[in-house]
Amino acid sequence: MRRISIGVAAFFFVLIIPVSLLAKPGLRIVLPERTRLLEDQRVDLVVEVREATTLEDFRVTADGQDITAAFTGSTRVDLDCNNTTDMVYRSNLYSFKNPGTIRLAASASSNGEMLTDSREIEVRSFSMPANRRNVVLFVGDAMGTGYRDAARLVSRSVETSPGVPGLREGFFDRLLEMDQMPVSGMVMTYASDRVVPDSANTATAWASGNKTFEGALGVFADGTDCKWNNGVDTMTLPFALDNPRIETLWEYLKRRYNYRTGIVSTAFITDATVAAEGAHSASRLSTFEVARQYLENPFLGGQPVFDVILGGGKEDFDPDVRVDHRDLISEFRSLGYQFISTRTELAQVPTETRRLLGLFRRANIVETAPSGVRPTANGNMDVAYDKLHLTRPGSEPLPVFGTWTDQPFLDEMTRTALEVLSASGPFILLVEGASIDKQSHFNNAAGVIWDTIELDKAVGVARTWVTSRGNGDTLVLVTADHDQSMEILGVAQVSDADLTNRQRPSDGNTNLRATAPFELVPSPAGFPDYQDANGDGYPENHELNGKGKTRLAVGFRTVNHLGSSVPITAEGPGAWLFTGYMDQTDIAFKIAVTLSGDTADGDAFLDKVLTNGRYPRTIGKSGRPAGSSQLNGSPSGTAARSILQTGR
Repeated sequence: MRRISIGVAAFFFVLIIPVSLLAKPGLRIVLPERTRLLEDQRVDLVVEVREATTLEDFRVTADGQDITAAFTGSTRVDLDCNNTTDMVYRSNLYSFKNPGTIRLAASASSNGEMLTDSREIEVRSFSMPANRRNVVLFVGDAMGTGYRDAARLVSRSVETSPGVPGLREGFFDRLLEMDQMPVSGMVMTYASDRVVPDSANTATAWASGNKTFEGALGVFADGTDCKWNNGVDTMTLPFALDNPRIETLWEYLKRRYNYRTGIVSTAFITDATVAAEGAHSASRLSTFEVARQYLENPFLGGQPVFDVILGGGKEDFDPDVRVDHRDLISEFRSLGYQFISTRTELAQVPTETRRLLGLFRRANIVETAPSGVRPTANGNMDVAYDKLHLTRPGSEPLPVFGTWTDQPFLDEMTRTALEVLSASGPFILLVEGASIDKQSHFNNAAGVIWDTIELDKAVGVARTWVTSRGNGDTLVLVTADHDQSMEILGVAQVSDADLTNRQRPSDGNTNLRATAPFELVPSPAGFPDYQDANGDGYPENHELNGKGKTRLAVGFRTVNHLGSSVPITAEGPGAWLFTGYMDQTDIAFKIAVTLSGDTADGDAFLDKVLTNGRYPRTIGKSGRPAGSSQLNGSPSGTAARSILQTGR
């Protein structure tokens, strides 16, 4: 009994020993294992020291050279939320000037024990030639292969002349604009912490050349993330903003070479895909902060990061919604930006405009969210299907424009962005078709497919603009941030009355036709018979002269993202770099090679192959932009068996 009592007492004694006395001290460089940088690309170097009661001889070296003097600290902080006092050393906006593999090492002594950590950083050379090049990156949010296929089947199967459909015997007369581009590849989209990514970590990958975690914009994970993981608010926001930041290609080119920069999106303009080009936060939800960083960018000495900003989401800039009550629109104006908010104003932008802020939507009902870091609602621009005033299928929601009835189309925003950016120097531009994703989350196939068509029309504008210059100085890329689950099931005969029937039974999800009757089951035979009566490139999706009943049938297997690879197509100098399978982070470095001008041999080979009649050419793929048809602008799942009747 005595032995048992002693054992029990010892057991309880161990239990009450503070965790901090049991933990072993450690030191960590807060960088990913495979960090890649361009020469002089800035990054925050952060070293975290845990569980060390004393610390001596802190030292950081790069290839043996002591760079400790670049660090500030130590800052006392509780890492990992375990009620310990830890230490953090920082060197903000550090860069490595010489290309090569850099060995970064940190060390310190704690109570006689040596603590060490190291990273090997790949630093790639970069130089800018006298003849500078431009980049236009198109991103269809969630636009996997099925989405491109659906847009092709809907928009390119219309009659090209009376009684002659553009899709016959399995061949198209003309493929999509993004199909016409000569080089294609596939992009793996995994995040640093998961197989299925979101739009923040994917955009960070191509913008910075490095992977990050779910929801993060241009930063790496650190030891204080536990303080905001249950939600970001005004109290926890500082911990979402202290993560190590990495400079994006947009910031890098503007800082070093005075490049012109732009973002265009049909989403609210502080949304993740566009935010990752010029904002830094561990949480994409901190949209008030994203808007502020557009104006006061940390990598540009507090100056604006973009010369052109076009999209929705005016609420993030408005003083009645922002928790700090700043009027960011007025502040942009004071720096020389022209502000516009309608399609009519977009069409009237003066040719001498050099800085442009266009916000074409505000949420109909919006106020400051309880968190204080974002609005209660986001003003995404209305989708192409609704801007065209087409009748929504009965399974999809009706639009609520409010006062925002004069919104531009994506091709119109793209054209203006190209004109403004190119007027005074080289540029890099991101254009996002955002609601391909947003409509897919709710299985709204009409919203999805017509938005993909809208993006393709914008691609056509860029291709025509590049061709008109005639100097081969612009790389155009089309890709996606991630995939979603829409699948093409075939075609189905659906009358207008059935298509728009809003009383059809459902399985509880009003956007699914899971209980579709037998006659709506898609047929494996036949092609859609859409009609485009006004020739605007958007089928009207209704019956016309006895045609238009054979509609594309698609299904959605989930309501979320997928971890599958996505296509990329490329045209222009350096396009050949984008063939084959690649990681999403490779996009940044391949763009950098293009901008350096070191692509002549590959460009010459590609031109020779494309123009040589010895090699086969895909039917429907002329390689040339559509021209005048693209210059005219736009007109004034959860159940795999579900059939969403879309198209005409």
